[in-house]
Amino acid sequence: MLIRVIETTLLLTIMTLSAGNVSGYKILGLFPYRGKSHFIMFESLMKGLAEKGHTVHVVSNYPLETPVGNYTDFSVAGSIRVLTGQLSLTKFDKFRTEIFGLTDLKWAYYAIKEHEGVMNSSAIQRLMDSKERYDLIITESFIFDATLGFVNKFEVPFIFLSSCPMLAWTSSLVANPQNPAFIPNSLLHFSPWMTFLERLENTLGTLIQLIGWYQFHMSENQRIMNKYFGSDTPPLLDIAKNVSLVMVNTHSSFMGSRPFTPNVIEVGGIHVRPAKQLPQDIENFIESSPHGVIYFCLGSMMRAASISDQKKSAFMFAFSQLKERVLWKFEEETIATHDNIMIKKWMPQRDILAHPKVKLFISHCGLLGTLEAVSEGKPILGIPFDSDQWMNCRALESKGYAKLVIYRTVDHGSILKAIQESLEPQYAEKAKEISGIFHDRPMTPMDTAIYWVEYVIRNKGAKHLRTPAVELPFYQYLLLDVVMFSLICVSATTYVIYHILNGLLVRMTSKVTKTKLT
Repeated sequence: MLIRVIETTLLLTIMTLSAGNVSGYKILGLFPYRGKSHFIMFESLMKGLAEKGHTVHVVSNYPLETPVGNYTDFSVAGSIRVLTGQLSLTKFDKFRTEIFGLTDLKWAYYAIKEHEGVMNSSAIQRLMDSKERYDLIITESFIFDATLGFVNKFEVPFIFLSSCPMLAWTSSLVANPQNPAFIPNSLLHFSPWMTFLERLENTLGTLIQLIGWYQFHMSENQRIMNKYFGSDTPPLLDIAKNVSLVMVNTHSSFMGSRPFTPNVIEVGGIHVRPAKQLPQDIENFIESSPHGVIYFCLGSMMRAASISDQKKSAFMFAFSQLKERVLWKFEEETIATHDNIMIKKWMPQRDILAHPKVKLFISHCGLLGTLEAVSEGKPILGIPFDSDQWMNCRALESKGYAKLVIYRTVDHGSILKAIQESLEPQYAEKAKEISGIFHDRPMTPMDTAIYWVEYVIRNKGAKHLRTPAVELPFYQYLLLDVVMFSLICVSATTYVIYHILNGLLVRMTSKVTKTKLT
């Protein structure tokens, strides 16, 4: 009897362990875009999936520095030029005419061409020859879609990630509502509260971007995909429209409420992990500050040291007038500075923002830093430059969370005044309020993302989440045929009624005339 009990226990143990192994899925992550800030979100999700027991293979320009179990890099590093800390601020010193997001659209087209270099990397060629079987592909919806050929090769469902607020063309692929009356275009400079002229530009900008994307960008991606995957590969648009899910790195607490189809999920803050211990020198600098600290960082892509002498002087002057201390991420650590300023080439931003003595974040309003500030309830003084930074800052500004400063207008007086205003209590109070809403969710962003990844795999692509609107031509989706038919009917009815009334009037006039003559 005892032997049978032992055998049964061993059998159950083996079955449990086997079930645990079977439950782990094999997932391919395709993230060839060169932007480091984008990959931070993607890496967080893939690490989270690996920690959950899934096997992940990740194509990127940024292989892990420290290996993680279940996580295998397919590095394409060196195949294209990356942009970390290379973009100069000088072009933002003068007024630039930005209309309809055309500058970003033009940049995206040439970036697609440049990213073709990824396809020649050994990692991509290794995948091309692979007989591996995957359960799911996760990739970015941004500019380079040629790697969607792997969806056809491996015959698996796939998920789009959006590291920025959802772009117009990503929305269109899943027929997600993007009413330009209150949903600002990601590449324009508007908040949800737009004037007539802003709504006009928002509408035209969205239309022009969609035309440009489908006419030029999609065709260039198609050319690259056919070149490397073969001309018999299905049309890129057909593959892209079959996306199972889109996960977006935003949250309604600060971006505002907007309609989403069931296969669009917000996971804003997925990269925000528990804060770590600060380096000792930074910790001492913050802790010994009796009036708190301001953190100043313009992101990973901009080279802060390219700031003009005039603006550098303006910031230095403003910081020297403050009772608060300032942590400034700046590449030239040897520049002359003030006693209350610490300058370093790199700083652990997420951990600094978590410190209770940090009172303000001066930022370009990139989405990752914005999410970290919102998570910790830190007010923002925003200095946006391009892309979605303006929209992020405008959204926060409209809620009383942030103050926006235009970079080209920065001088000694204006930046000091803006900093002093941002330090007023109402900004801190609003930041804490929105942070509370940000964290008030049934699941963490990571748990939410992992749930939906597993949901899509369990339900074989979750096609039931897709709206039928995806298959409609644009004129049916916008009811243009119905509007046209209605106009024709109204016009025809009006025409008939007009002629009937005109005929009756003529006859009545004729009778009256005859009566008078007799």
